Amino acid sequence: MLAILIPGLIIVALMVWASTRIKRIAAAAFEPETIETDDFVIQKPEGFLHNLNGDSQYTFEAYSKELGAVATDIRQGRVRLTITDNAKVDQIIGGLSDDGDEIIDDVTEIVGPTRYRLIEAKREENGHDLSVNYKIAEMNSRVFKLETIRLSETSDEFARKIEAFANSFELK
Repeated sequence: MLAILIPGLIIVALMVWASTRIKRIAAAAFEPETIETDDFVIQKPEGFLHNLNGDSQYTFEAYSKELGAVATDIRQGRVRLTITDNAKVDQIIGGLSDDGDEIIDDVTEIVGPTRYRLIEAKREENGHDLSVNYKIAEMNSRVFKLETIRLSETSDEFARKIEAFANSFELK
């Protein structure tokens, strides 16, 4: 009887240790983080996961931990960065309406030597209203398009968090 009990307790202890470690690592993935490459830097806030093995069409992709309250099949927020070679900012902006975005506002911002176009738009996805913001800039004949997508139903606090996420994006 004792010969069975001791190995059983050891196995249970190992399972508890492994489970705790996995939970700790998973929670750390949603902590704030600075992502820096040769081309850009961005500050990922708490509550977002940097999707390292995501869609290959995106240079950077992150999504919120939480799903929508009404739109339970959609993340509250998503952030995607695409880089288009041999393009101009106006070409990329021209394609936004073709993708179904209704452009609400278009502002130019200059940070250091870089000129950014900040575009606010609306879109519908699976019957749910989305607020979409773009931060678009050109560097070395490449256009960087950061797209932040959030459910319109989200709180003001979440809207500020995803806005700060976008504002932290800068080209080097």
